[in-house]
Amino acid sequence: MSHILESSIVFLGALLCFGSFSWAFKSHFRSTGSIPPGMKLISLLSLACFAVFAVRLALYGTTGHGAAGLTLFAGSLALFSWTISATRRTPPTMAFDTDEPDFLLQHGPYNYVRHPFYVSYVLFWIGTAAATTGIPGWVIPALMLAVYQHAASREERKFAASGLSLAYNSYRRRAGMFLPRVTSLLAG
Repeated sequence: MSHILESSIVFLGALLCFGSFSWAFKSHFRSTGSIPPGMKLISLLSLACFAVFAVRLALYGTTGHGAAGLTLFAGSLALFSWTISATRRTPPTMAFDTDEPDFLLQHGPYNYVRHPFYVSYVLFWIGTAAATTGIPGWVIPALMLAVYQHAASREERKFAASGLSLAYNSYRRRAGMFLPRVTSLLAG
């Protein structure tokens, strides 16, 4: 496969993922008011990181690692789609929203991890780094993981302070934050 064709396919795969994430931001997640400032920051940071990825891909290509990126994009999109399906009737609020949780999702991917949307986003960013190679590309997934970790920790504190705290504590023991617990994999 030619270098240009491989880079184009990788870009289209990345664009499909990024477009799906953008759709969810506008059409799936709930907000209890205006878009929270933290969510605006994540959106701008994500857009900037995607632009950096696109420029690196245009300048340096995939250097033969496009298949790794595409595989991670496919995994990201599969998990994202599964999570959208699991939340179709009860969409979660946006990151950094200040609502008090009134339901607890524990089905679908939530049976295994507490934050499957963030896991799908991290898989995507790792895919961008794997596709473009080089140390600079790995700064983006590390940065975005830190942002998602911060957002997830805030969400965990919201649940701990809500009327769902006992149920959430039990859920935390069963499902991992970003990685499934071995016990949930064996029981699932």
